[in-house]
Amino acid sequence: MTKAPDNSVVVESPKVEHKGTQFTIGIRRRIPSKTIASAIPKFLKQTEKYLSMKGIPVSGAPFFRFHSINMGIEYDLEVGFLCKSVMESDGEFVANTLPDGNYATLKYAGKNRGYQGNKALIEWARSNQHEMDRWDTDFGDTFACRYEVYVTDIETEPDHKKWVKAVSYTHLRAHETVLD
Repeated sequence: MTKAPDNSVVVESPKVEHKGTQFTIGIRRRIPSKTIASAIPKFLKQTEKYLSMKGIPVSGAPFFRFHSINMGIEYDLEVGFLCKSVMESDGEFVANTLPDGNYATLKYAGKNRGYQGNKALIEWARSNQHEMDRWDTDFGDTFACRYEVYVTDIETEPDHKKWVKAVSYTHLRAHETVLD
């Protein structure tokens, strides 16, 4: 393991990799940025309860996706679970996909280290002339696909400091070398 800026532990160096389409189910909302620490576990519990009531076993890792970020003000956030097959939207539970494509990806560990993990990936992308698929809107930075997924099974690992997450951003340069 190597230390990244601000004491985040990067457990896998940044890279560009191809990812296939991934199906998801979860809750998407605009939330004040100061509520993110409570919103993610709340939306995960609500989604897990919904799936349980429908008799659908959780078949994939928890994820959270930022559709847009207005830093310090508001996030357009989607939180839920990866799925093995297509789901149907139902009320507040939205079926979606993480699209097929090339992604800049980095794995990091530690509770409340998302900012540092994202910062390390962005700095790596900039220093290696990798362009992210993002644009400016009235809602702030808007992304084709920017998400984090838990690599660690958070149900069986109680130590938050050992939780590993992969942060991924869609990447515009399809001609770059892609790692399998």
